[in-house]
Amino acid sequence: MSLSKRQDLKELIKKRIRHLIIILLASLLLISTFSLTVQSSDSPSDSWSMFRGGLSNTGRNEEAEREPSSEVSWKYSTDDKIDSSPSIGPEGTVYVGSRDGFLYALSPDGGEKWKFDASAVISTTPAVTENGTIYFGTVEGRFYSLDPDGTERWVLEEPFERAIISSPVVREDGSILLGSANRTLYCLDSEGNIEWNYTNKFSGSVISTPAVDENGNIYFGYEVRVFGGRFGQLIALDSEGKKIWDFRVPNIGGQVLSSPALAEDGTIYFGSYDNRLYALNQHGKELWNFTTRGDIFSSPAIGPEGTIYVGSGDHRLYALNPDGEEKWTFETNGSVLSSPAIGPEGMIYFGSHDNNLYSLYPNGTERWRVETEGNIISSPAISSEGYLYFGSYDNNVYALGASEGDRTIYRTYLPIILAVAVLVVLFSEKEWEDKK
Repeated sequence: MSLSKRQDLKELIKKRIRHLIIILLASLLLISTFSLTVQSSDSPSDSWSMFRGGLSNTGRNEEAEREPSSEVSWKYSTDDKIDSSPSIGPEGTVYVGSRDGFLYALSPDGGEKWKFDASAVISTTPAVTENGTIYFGTVEGRFYSLDPDGTERWVLEEPFERAIISSPVVREDGSILLGSANRTLYCLDSEGNIEWNYTNKFSGSVISTPAVDENGNIYFGYEVRVFGGRFGQLIALDSEGKKIWDFRVPNIGGQVLSSPALAEDGTIYFGSYDNRLYALNQHGKELWNFTTRGDIFSSPAIGPEGTIYVGSGDHRLYALNPDGEEKWTFETNGSVLSSPAIGPEGMIYFGSHDNNLYSLYPNGTERWRVETEGNIISSPAISSEGYLYFGSYDNNVYALGASEGDRTIYRTYLPIILAVAVLVVLFSEKEWEDKK
């Protein structure tokens, strides 16, 4: 082969390599841009549309764009304390109840969209459907359905008679599960008709919010009141309300107000007023229990590696391995009744009776805290954009801003870097051709 032909061949190979680089960079640009577009199009109603964020009650949002920061983006004042935990609906609307008797709908920037006068304390977390329908109950035993603009669709009062503190759960078929202090769990259709109900043979209350597994089975806690004493049960029903089994907490005073969380392997975790966190298998058999030094009202959260997080009346947040072994504890200066939430990178968020909203790293060290002027019972909700919302006994709803983490930098700047790289290669190719 002549020298000129070898040179031509080398130039041809170099040209093909440049073309391959252009194709590779362009492909990466398209993939990253598509990924960014898909992530941004997720409906906020899918991120935290009910108490604990979803049917399995894990309290985890892995799809958020970033971890929340400690920056207070805004706060909105109601006229009384806030027990209710926020939920997030379409267009990022934040819904929360107050002891002042109103349900509030707030825009993502903290402006009031509307408020609905229920004329009774609202302690439940509203549930929001994809089309924006809202469901919530009051301590006077009324259950409401509202349209997205805040107008009343219907109200149901007659069957409940007593307080509704259990938060509603909307199943995939649109039916609503709801517990009441009249010892009954109800299933309603979207028009407020009762499809079925399960009534416990023991006098007591359903304070716990139900969890639903992938087979449609339902799990919830029960507070039994008999002969002046109290104890607790964890009850399992099938999708049509037939009892599968019940687990009785072995200690007097062990009522179950905590809402169960369902792990991917089917393990059920819940807290009790006998100071213990219990783990059961899907057949209701106890796997283990872990003893704290105070009542457990807080509902457990499950981290991405299976770690269980739960608060206790002994002022601590506990982190446990899936086998029940303690990983670490974090102590605050007040009871931890708030249920923890887990962000996309495993950060933990929870409130305390010491007036602070805490964020911890997965190893249990403090990341930051935000102080309010009242106790925090409300459990935080994390939006798909990475904002965190919670209520306080200082009457305010708080929004904490989203931090600029590694995930945000990747999604923001990678498409720009790749686009510049493609332009550089194209310019080099044109310059080479011109010289030739």
